[in-house]
Amino acid sequence: KIIGAGLDRVDAPLKVTGAAQYPNDFSFPGMAHAALVGSTIAAGRIRGIDVAKALAAPGVLTVITHLTAPKLERGPMTLLGGSPPAPLQDDRVLHYGQHIAIVVAESAEEARHAARLVRVEYEATEAVLDVDDPRAEIVENPWGLDTERGDVNAGFARSDVVVEGTYTTPDNTNNPLGLMTTIASWHGDALTVHDSTQWPHNVRTSLATIFKVPESGIRVLAPFVGGGFGAGLRVWSHVILTVLAAREVKRPVKLVLTRPEMFTSVGHRPNSVQQIKIGATRDGDLVAIEHHGISSVAMEDDDYEPVSFGSAVSYACPNVLTRDRQARLNIPCPGSMRAPAEGQGSFALESAIDEVAYAVGMDPLEIRLRNYAEENPVLGLPWSSKALRECYLEGAERFGWSRRTPEPGSMRDGRWLVGYGLAGVSYPFYQVPCQARASVRRDGSAYVRSAATDIGTGTYTVMTQLAAELLGLDVTRVRFDLGDSDMPYSPQAGGSGLTGALANAVHAACRRLVQEFLDVVRDDTESPLR
Repeated sequence: KIIGAGLDRVDAPLKVTGAAQYPNDFSFPGMAHAALVGSTIAAGRIRGIDVAKALAAPGVLTVITHLTAPKLERGPMTLLGGSPPAPLQDDRVLHYGQHIAIVVAESAEEARHAARLVRVEYEATEAVLDVDDPRAEIVENPWGLDTERGDVNAGFARSDVVVEGTYTTPDNTNNPLGLMTTIASWHGDALTVHDSTQWPHNVRTSLATIFKVPESGIRVLAPFVGGGFGAGLRVWSHVILTVLAAREVKRPVKLVLTRPEMFTSVGHRPNSVQQIKIGATRDGDLVAIEHHGISSVAMEDDDYEPVSFGSAVSYACPNVLTRDRQARLNIPCPGSMRAPAEGQGSFALESAIDEVAYAVGMDPLEIRLRNYAEENPVLGLPWSSKALRECYLEGAERFGWSRRTPEPGSMRDGRWLVGYGLAGVSYPFYQVPCQARASVRRDGSAYVRSAATDIGTGTYTVMTQLAAELLGLDVTRVRFDLGDSDMPYSPQAGGSGLTGALANAVHAACRRLVQEFLDVVRDDTESPLR
């Protein structure tokens, strides 16, 4: 049995020997290099942009600004929402660090030097930077997920204890170790792209829409990605600008974001302000929960962050109201980052539940078990699976919850104060269509592939294990490949959904392959497969 047994990562030898090629490791004959010019203001317009010194600098091939860029289409709607706005389409500045020009030169050093020579004159306006700013445009119920059941006002009126609190979460940047890189090379209308993406097929579809070329002529490669944490789920403007630059100079072009650019170019978790009000009986039964959340979003972009929605399904409470809003600010486009929305919302809700437990004098674990949702409170249907109760009990046993004393500041280890805490969190499961292809070579080894990515989560190894077990082969006789949009379709590596989707596809492909072998030899009495 291979699944479940310990196994060294199959891609580890390539990584530890430096043989794994990440996007920034690739180089091609005649390849030029690009550098970005970012806005130094957060809001306003570009009154003038002088590129003369940059164009005259050694090695410079071109400088593209909003004055010289062609009309570009906005990318398509994706499974994760809308695409970011196309870059260099007008003179407006919507956030600090916005890409307002791209410089292409013979070397990366020459491109960076010339980028510093671009002179920009701005007409700055006062930026909107806070969700509480009265000038901010408010988007109500952005995703249609606001919920209401029962009567929360009546519930609070019946409650023995009512706890209210405001909880804030800051902006977080994904900032994976690998700097995001794009290499683009055109051959007529055909395009090859090496990119730090978590979703090769999305890059292919988006670039086809933006540049109005056939999707079949685009190939996106990402066999190794230096982390992502959600930053690689969208086709950001630096990817589009690299492809545009390669088309303009008619040569392969490589762009590697700098570390400062990683803070303003590839998304971030937006900040949030959340107000929570919870009513309960003195016995610890939850009577009402009201959760209002507001998070930041860019001026002309959308981001899926329903921070309050988790409160609708977390506890068996008869009266619940959740409301979400977004405030449009002069900030870079937010994006998914490690449990988007659920991370922020769970922090606020679980902190408030602890306050309720303290107010009624009940153990925080007991109040969670007392109000455990045995079925989905919104749908009224049983969970497909749920083991949170078992997790509570096992966790409490493992770290000695019974030894905790409830009074704040009462537990010490010498001079150290000791605190025990717990929280129940959830994350929605989803599964989208996925495809894989499996074949067996003449030497008896197997080759399985899909256009997924492995951002460090072990996809290479997991799928190799699965295929080996299904085909009855040693893992050394199975090769699993990914990260190529020419391979069968795969969804994104994000949202903790890829392994389930891809494993089902690999399972189906390998089972079908075995069955086809059996069909071939069905009437062959001499076959060793009979």
